[in-house]
Amino acid sequence: MYKRITDRVIKQINPQIFVEKAVRVENNKLYAGVRKYELDGNVSVIAFGKAALAMYAPIKRDLGIHLKRSFLSIPESSPVTMTTNNNSMETIVHAARNNLPDDATVKITRDIVKYAESLTEQDLCICLISGGGSALLCDPIVPLSDLVKTINILTSHSATIQQLNTVRTYLCKVKGGGLARYISPAKILSLIISDVIGDPLNFIASGPTCPVEVTKEDVMNTLSDLSLSSTQLPLSVQSLLNSGHPTINTCYSDIYNLIIASNKIALEIAARAVESEGYKPHIISDSVIGEAREVASELIATLSATTPKDEQYRYLTSEMLTNIQSALSTLDNDLTRLCLIFGGETTVTKLGDGLGGRCQELALAAALQLDRIETRYSISVLASSTDGQDGPTDASGAVVSQKTGAEARKQGLDMGVYLGNNDSYSFFSLLNGGRNQLKSGLTGTNLMDIVFIFVEI
Repeated sequence: MYKRITDRVIKQINPQIFVEKAVRVENNKLYAGVRKYELDGNVSVIAFGKAALAMYAPIKRDLGIHLKRSFLSIPESSPVTMTTNNNSMETIVHAARNNLPDDATVKITRDIVKYAESLTEQDLCICLISGGGSALLCDPIVPLSDLVKTINILTSHSATIQQLNTVRTYLCKVKGGGLARYISPAKILSLIISDVIGDPLNFIASGPTCPVEVTKEDVMNTLSDLSLSSTQLPLSVQSLLNSGHPTINTCYSDIYNLIIASNKIALEIAARAVESEGYKPHIISDSVIGEAREVASELIATLSATTPKDEQYRYLTSEMLTNIQSALSTLDNDLTRLCLIFGGETTVTKLGDGLGGRCQELALAAALQLDRIETRYSISVLASSTDGQDGPTDASGAVVSQKTGAEARKQGLDMGVYLGNNDSYSFFSLLNGGRNQLKSGLTGTNLMDIVFIFVEI
């Protein structure tokens, strides 16, 4: 059942489907959202992110002769080589090993910038933006190695995507509207797949076509929130913070940013998948954040016989708790099975030297909590990423139940030890021969994570 659910979700969050719904080409005109664009062989495409290839496919198919130049910066793991098409010169580059900007990222970004500066008012530049875009479009002001070191330092301190992208924007020429400045005066249509809670344009892929000013004070406040000092960062970053940010051209073209998919849409698809398996779906929230193991503990606590008071929850909001209790109250003799569905993106503070990701860590923490509580429900938890890669592993997530604790003990696996070492991947690889570990393979998109809690009486 669990695999059927995740397979159905993955199939229906195909980026190509979202682009096809968002864009229509008819009589040499392109319609997107509330906008209409004249087509006359004047279209360039800049695509970057995990969904770049899938997003580009319908654009290439439908625009045909109107395409004059296309650049695609795609993850290194994407199964496509660089190619050139005679009708619309295409440059496709693999970059961002381990989801960090690298030399290939910088090279294609500079090629894109050089080309963008040649565009005129008659041109239309379509930007296809998706998760992973921050690492796949980057021309740093500081040395690349120092930028990567800075990102790693922030990540090790459990920086949120908002905090990471605030600093990235300050240290990079093409973020925070930087790409739009280079494209100006051409018109810009950005089709965006959001991988950030709340869909803030300035944080999705660090907002390359969303003009925003990030100041030294913004960066310093971010560091302070993470209990970091600027002196812990590379010298070049310290120097930039001390001297101030270089002046950037503020001339912008006509920009239309259109979000075509988000975690909310993924949750609606997940709800239909759950319903097809005989469970009544309840979408609780698309805004779950916080430390993965603590979020798991709080989620399971809501199902215990002695539910904590609202003020004892750190990450679950009053609205979430109300929605959970409202859903649980519907269980009776006529409705015996339901599924609570959550979306968002948790974080993991690295305490050990194990291997894992936020979804596997959340699932392991949930199993540990399920092993401790008393409850009248039969419960199982499935946590999965939508991009198919949970942390630096080949797993997308894991599934656990109230039986997991006993199964682990029978196999000599100490859940607490594995969790304490951030080694959820190893735990699930060993548990039941790996059958509790989900491995969907890379999906070619990213709509954050989904957590399913199946509840029966």
